[in-house]
Amino acid sequence: MNRFDQQWQKLIVLARQAGDHRDAAPPFGFAVRIAAQAVVLPAASPWASFERFAMRGLVVAAAFGAGAIIFNYSTLVSDQSDEYAAADTVGDLLDLS
Repeated sequence: MNRFDQQWQKLIVLARQAGDHRDAAPPFGFAVRIAAQAVVLPAASPWASFERFAMRGLVVAAAFGAGAIIFNYSTLVSDQSDEYAAADTVGDLLDLS
C-alpha cells in the first residue's frame, strides 16, 4: 500500500471509534450568550456594499461634471447670439456653385 492508503485506513479506524454526540446538551448559558450577541451586534445591511459603490460613483460623476463645466466655461460666458445671427446655414447648405 502507498502512503495515502495507509493514512486513509487510519482515518477510517478513527472514524469508527468516534462516538455519537448528537444527544449531547449545549453548555450551560449557551443560549443566553447567543441571544445576547444577536441583540448587541448590529444587523448587516444588504445594501452596504451598494452604498459604498454608489458614493464612489457619485464622487466620480461630480468630478466629471465639474470638469465639463471648467472646460466649457469660455463657451458659457461668451455671447453666442452674434455668431448665430451672422451664420447663413441655409445658404451654406444650398450653395450650388
